[in-house]
Amino acid sequence: MRGAVLLLLLLFCVSAEGGGLDRGSQNSVLAESEIWSELRAIQDRVGEQEVELQTHRDSVASLEIENRALVSRVSASEEQLAALRAELEVSKNELQLDETAMRSSDTKVAFSAALSSGKFGPYNTETALVYRRSITNLGGAYSTNTGVFTAPVEGAYYFRFTAMNNKHGENMAVNLYRNSQRIIHNSKQNDGNTFLSNAAVLHLNQGDEVYMRLHVNCGLFENDDTYNTFSGFMLYSM
Repeated sequence: MRGAVLLLLLLFCVSAEGGGLDRGSQNSVLAESEIWSELRAIQDRVGEQEVELQTHRDSVASLEIENRALVSRVSASEEQLAALRAELEVSKNELQLDETAMRSSDTKVAFSAALSSGKFGPYNTETALVYRRSITNLGGAYSTNTGVFTAPVEGAYYFRFTAMNNKHGENMAVNLYRNSQRIIHNSKQNDGNTFLSNAAVLHLNQGDEVYMRLHVNCGLFENDDTYNTFSGFMLYSM
């Protein structure tokens, strides 16, 4: 548009100079030649600028295409990265499950313990029995300080206990607990050197506790013959 305006101005100037030629001016002929030369030079510059402008436009369009392609590649890469992260998380969880299963399969648990020598009870409240004489404690799941067995892994466990009292006429009763739930209650009227025993298979979750308690107003007797025992072992993990 700007080139067309310049061209009209130059033509107007040429026309004006042409009027001078009709009056026989030699200088106007020279001026007209210079004007035409400048006009051609302007046209050439305008053409070059149009070529440069088109080249610039082509470059901008090419950059826009490359930018869209780059954005698409970045989006695809982000999606691939998210998918890889999800796969990594799944693999991590599977690995943790495998490690837990391996630890469970390698776990070996078995214990047997007895009361210390002496007389226990009767007490006016139910009292924990702490079997302090450890006979076997594979896996260390039983505590001789508290009398509590703590399941190291989920599984099926077998427990057995024995009890004895030698005081005639004194009741004898013991209770087996899983956490706060009483599982077994066994009792006998003592006629002198009376014994009892029982057993149970329990499904335990990791961290569950199993222990024995002496029933209220009941007594036990123990000496080196090991009458009162608490034992257990894991049948299999789950």
